[in-house]
Amino acid sequence: MKTLLATTAVLASLTGAAMADGHAKMSNIGSVAAQPSDFFASDLIGMRIYNVEVDFDETAPMMEDAEKEWDDIGEINDIIITAEGDVSAVILGVGGFLGLGERDVSVSMDEIKVLMEEGESDDRFLVVKTSKEMLEQAPAFEREEM
Repeated sequence: MKTLLATTAVLASLTGAAMADGHAKMSNIGSVAAQPSDFFASDLIGMRIYNVEVDFDETAPMMEDAEKEWDDIGEINDIIITAEGDVSAVILGVGGFLGLGERDVSVSMDEIKVLMEEGESDDRFLVVKTSKEMLEQAPAFEREEM
């Protein structure tokens, strides 16, 4: 009987701590709001990405239709998120035509810059400073490696 009471007491104390811990973590649910400059992952997937080979000021708005001077190198196919919740890399589908001959390459999220178009437009463009040669020489990203 003493063993049953002791076991029950231990389980009750462990359950109480687990319940308290679970409730403490629940306090942040619903408290995060998206900011106007934020991206949703669903917006990024499929977004075109451009190659810019010249220096640019990423804080200044770009001229209207500036993207016509850039090379469209592909689109975002996937995003790699670490166990801590940070975006570590973006998987780009580059090359090919209409999906034929396209291959995936990974790019660090730090390499991708978001440029805003000047004026009343809310258009945002993703650019990476690279060259077609660098992309062609980059190793293909293989999902199986993960």
